[in-house]
Amino acid sequence: MINRTGQTAKNIISEHSNLVTIIMGIFVSYAITLPIAAVFAYILMFTDFPQKYLPTAVIITTLLSIVIAGWVSTKSVKSKGWLNGGIVGIVYMLILYILSSVVYRDFSINMHVLTLFFIGILTGSIGGILGINLRREPRATSRNRK
Repeated sequence: MINRTGQTAKNIISEHSNLVTIIMGIFVSYAITLPIAAVFAYILMFTDFPQKYLPTAVIITTLLSIVIAGWVSTKSVKSKGWLNGGIVGIVYMLILYILSSVVYRDFSINMHVLTLFFIGILTGSIGGILGINLRREPRATSRNRK
C-alpha cells in the first residue's frame, strides 16, 4: 500500500522503528547515568572523596552512557548506525544542557557547551557504529540451509 507521498507502509514502519529505538537509547542512557550519579553523590556525602576527581567521573559516566545508548539505538536498523547514535548523543546532551541551565539559571552557550555537544554527538556516533558492526547475525548452518 502506498500513500500520497509515495511511501510504503514498510518504509513508514521502518522510520517509526528508528524513532522508537532512538527514544529507547535516550532512556537507557539516563537509566545508566542517574544511578551512577546517585552513587557518586552518596560517596561524596559520606566519604572524603577528593572533589577534584568528580568532573572526570561525570564525563566518563556520560560518555559510557552515550556509547551504550548509541549501541541500543541501532538494535533494529540495518544501516546508518552513526546517524542514530549521533542523534541520541545530541538529544542526551540537549536534555542535560536544558536541565543544568534551569538549575543554574544560566542558558549561556560558550565553547565548553559546544565542545560537550560535539563530544556527545561523536560518542553517540561511535556507539551506533559499534552497534551496527558488532551485531551478531544468525549464522547459516547446515540445518538452516535445507
